[in-house]
Amino acid sequence: MWSRLPNLVTGLALGLAAWSMGVDAVTCGELKTLYKNEQCCGQPTQEVSAPVPGTAACPYSFAKPACSTAEPQTPRDLTAGAVGSMTPKAATLTDDQANFLPLVNVHFHLGAEHKTEAYSDDTDSIAYDAASSGRRLAGNVRPGFMCSKSSLNANQLAAYNFTYCNFAAALPLGFDLLSGSAHVVFSKGDVQVGKSYEIHYVHSSAGMDNNATDDMNADLLADGLGGAANGRGLLNPMIVVQGQIFQIVHGAATVDDMLHGWTVVGHDNSVMYPGSTTGQSHDNEVCSPYSITWHVDKDCHQVSPESFDNLCKQMSEAYGMYADLYPHGSRKLVSSQYVVKSEFVKPLA
Repeated sequence: MWSRLPNLVTGLALGLAAWSMGVDAVTCGELKTLYKNEQCCGQPTQEVSAPVPGTAACPYSFAKPACSTAEPQTPRDLTAGAVGSMTPKAATLTDDQANFLPLVNVHFHLGAEHKTEAYSDDTDSIAYDAASSGRRLAGNVRPGFMCSKSSLNANQLAAYNFTYCNFAAALPLGFDLLSGSAHVVFSKGDVQVGKSYEIHYVHSSAGMDNNATDDMNADLLADGLGGAANGRGLLNPMIVVQGQIFQIVHGAATVDDMLHGWTVVGHDNSVMYPGSTTGQSHDNEVCSPYSITWHVDKDCHQVSPESFDNLCKQMSEAYGMYADLYPHGSRKLVSSQYVVKSEFVKPLA
């Protein structure tokens, strides 16, 4: 039996073992670790001896479809005049409906996955995409769109020592992953001043709650997307992701709690639309199998380094969300042929 080390250790062991023969049973809850393993499998406490989606031990098979057969994808271009080609089958959930669903995960991506007039600088992503495939596959996360830094001065962009928002903080004490192949596999990069990050607040009807007396909007936070995708074994949960973009700048506002929901005041410049899950493991050929609702704030918000580090502190100390303490990669903007038509991108209501 696997020892119940923090989820990051379990996820690392699973990943480096490549699901090798002879692996002892793990739980579905452990398989959600590291964000990429959301496919499996049912109740978090259910043990799985052969953790391969689609097998008898893991019956829920969520193979990633070709984009030509998938439902509408995310991220979408949200700038004025951007077009799409698809008519969605799934309904779009409103803000009130999203707030009724438990918040099950919070994570962030390097750069904005979506594109708006407020965050459209693609300098970093162009450089990444132009690099050799070897460099791209060396564990480095793909950057998305950035908010402009043209008006920022040197003091605002000075380096900051993040205590919690980095890969080292994600490591359980005494477990050395900073050398050898493990460092290559998990060379995620750390949070930096001046960069922009798209935070995703994931609400899902599949959120697990052991206390039946809790309200529907009970705090059920955990790392990874296992709870959102199938935390109760649901094959078609209702999922809403709220996306908000922050640029880390010295002297910007300090926000005490960035963990328990986005900081939108009013919805004057926020939209909702049907799409999919994201992440750099998807592109314009291999797409996500999930249909979810997106609520996206089209503005870029500046926030202090202390605010962002406090977010990671809360994630680490209060919820053990080790797998989400560093930036995830951003998916390329999806081709217009695989996103919803403009008429399905509506003001958030």
